Amino acid sequence: MERYESLFAALGLAPKETKVYLSLVKEGPSSVRQLAVATGMNRGTVYDLLKELQAHGLARFYNAETRQYFVAESPKRLEEMLVEKEASLHKATHELSSVVSQLETLYDGGDRQPIVRMYEGADGVRQILEDVLASVEPISDKEYYVYSSSAVRNAGLYVGYPNYTKDRIEKGIHVKNISFGKSGKAAGLDERRHVESAAGAPTYVLMYAGKVANIFLDGRGEFMGLIIDNKAMYETQRVLFLELWSRLSS
Repeated sequence: MERYESLFAALGLAPKETKVYLSLVKEGPSSVRQLAVATGMNRGTVYDLLKELQAHGLARFYNAETRQYFVAESPKRLEEMLVEKEASLHKATHELSSVVSQLETLYDGGDRQPIVRMYEGADGVRQILEDVLASVEPISDKEYYVYSSSAVRNAGLYVGYPNYTKDRIEKGIHVKNISFGKSGKAAGLDERRHVESAAGAPTYVLMYAGKVANIFLDGRGEFMGLIIDNKAMYETQRVLFLELWSRLSS
């Protein structure tokens, strides 16, 4: 029976429904008691499953000498079910785009309650950087903002994603960078200003597409990171960043 289960499941049948239907096909007209013995299930369960099969159009019953028997419908009914399912999916495909648009207007996206995700190690930093590119690339204003900590940079910020800057430039993404400590060289599509007096600041902060990411070192010197998905928090950080940016010399 196992070779049928995945196929029948695709048509919407549960494994126990499949078992009862196959027993009916094999045994012919059967009572609930006979099916219970054949399938190893109790009578109440078999009776409920037969009602489900009737709803699918795969079983029917008739009375013979005052006893109730059930019989399987032709296996061709399975082909009909597939056609019905395909028609239903085709209709759903056409309706889905408008439904998604409506749901997008209701989707909170972290506005009411911040969504926070934590990351660890160089691989975690890579996931954060990948999220920056994936989130900023689709928006019209392809730009994000960074408080760049020399302490975090020098610890190997890009070890897990050495091609990050190259990929950023290829995607046409701009960045404004306020560096705490000595600033690196411009690489392309980036503007840099610096605050040397804040050298050694413990957190590297990225503000992008309604999110704020923090990358820092834990007590063992290992990378830790957080992405906070909240538009209000992002907007506050962006306003403060741009105010500081305007006061720094280029």
